[in-house]
Amino acid sequence: MKMRFQILAVLTVPVLVAATGCGQVRARMAFKDGNKLYKEENYKQAILEYQRATEIEPDMAEAWFYLGSCHQALFRPGKDTADNREHLEKAIEFYKKSLETNKGTTEGLKKVKANALGALTAIYTEEPFKNFDLAQQYANELVQANPDDAKNLYAMANLYEKFGKIDQAEQTYRKVSEMNQQDPKACGALAAFYNKPLWEGRSKFDQAIEILQRCATLDPNDPGGYQKVATFYWDKAYRDPLLGDPQKDEYADKGLEAVDKALSIKPDHFEAIIFKGLLYRVKAQVAKSPQLRAQYLDQAATLQKQGLELKKEQAAEASAAASPSPSAPGS
Repeated sequence: MKMRFQILAVLTVPVLVAATGCGQVRARMAFKDGNKLYKEENYKQAILEYQRATEIEPDMAEAWFYLGSCHQALFRPGKDTADNREHLEKAIEFYKKSLETNKGTTEGLKKVKANALGALTAIYTEEPFKNFDLAQQYANELVQANPDDAKNLYAMANLYEKFGKIDQAEQTYRKVSEMNQQDPKACGALAAFYNKPLWEGRSKFDQAIEILQRCATLDPNDPGGYQKVATFYWDKAYRDPLLGDPQKDEYADKGLEAVDKALSIKPDHFEAIIFKGLLYRVKAQVAKSPQLRAQYLDQAATLQKQGLELKKEQAAEASAAASPSPSAPGS
């Protein structure tokens, strides 16, 4: 009996391993099929495949995550129905299940965990489940996992901003900018934050411009920085109803100065040319002289036409460059 037990034990272990391996293969195949459907945005069918994967392999954190992502994709903000709300409830449930089953043993699993934490943070930042404590809980986990990751810090800053905690949001945006002093995107994000109407009903526009001008000097060969400065000046002059005509004209002139710097770096920068025309339209709106107004409008029309033609030409060139070369005869 003893010998038979030992033999059976030896014989059954490989069978169990084989069965387990077969299950993992089937789970991975279902997961792969789900991914294909997910990429096609066929979320309802993808859910069936991801569910099959989790039934076979309950600890597959990736499948749980994509189950949550499918349900979140099917949720329609503002649609107040039980079925719609259920999609978001299931998204929360499956994201949490993904976190519970995620061992974080590979880089892929670490990314899945970060994505699940980011998704839960975003869900609890918006209605119908808006909840600062829960959103902050998941955002803190996200930041703690990688405290120097700018993307995670931006998620935290956005959380503070959504809940009206402007001082904390400012500190976080400034932290990212200070950590990435040579990154135009980081100081650009801080400038955009200061340009929002969060400060006693008005933006910190001058502070935003000061930051953008510093951003523009980071890469002397990039016209985009000065173009961004011009965009801010145009947006302020065109959209702020509290500005008087003299200040609108002043901002238009400063925008033209910035756009000319962009064009000195790249003369065929079509966005700069188009915005130059838009800035002349602002000057036309506030011009006192009919002759001067007509002159500005003519300049604006010429620049718009020139910019759009350049945009079309550059798009055609990019398309031609991306197209495969024709095969040689006989190849």
